[in-house]
Amino acid sequence: MTDKLLGKPRPLWQVILFSVATLMLYYGWYKWIIQEELRRYNGFGWSGTLCLSPFVLGVAIPQLLWIFDPDVPGWFGWFSLVGIAWIYIVQFKLYRTVNELYRQAGMKEPLVVWWIFIPGFNLIVGLRQIHFLSEYWAIKQGIDVKDPLAENIPLLSANA
Repeated sequence: MTDKLLGKPRPLWQVILFSVATLMLYYGWYKWIIQEELRRYNGFGWSGTLCLSPFVLGVAIPQLLWIFDPDVPGWFGWFSLVGIAWIYIVQFKLYRTVNELYRQAGMKEPLVVWWIFIPGFNLIVGLRQIHFLSEYWAIKQGIDVKDPLAENIPLLSANA
């Protein structure tokens, strides 16, 4: 065991179910809480607020101004791409952090970080991140957390 504060295992099936049921509100909270847990565990890193606020503001403000302010030119909505670019930076850093946790524990890195830039594969690496971060916290706590969704899809759960 460790003296570090550990995160909570959240299996992939649960994250997907709660995210769909809450129209993605749970997923926003999930992204925030895992960043907080990783920061607390590692003793450094970006907070959940730092990770999410620029994304939310970067996407929402340009769109709201473009829609509701008649003086804002139509092209202004394209500034939302800044928020989208930010979330890619955050995800890239998150995937590297998860890989580093596995490497420090003497385990094989589970994520191919560069998949984030390939359409289709970016979804796969995102789902793998959810699964393997949950697995990491479960291993550290010495508990078994069942994830039938990931376990039945080798592309999501295999780390050979």
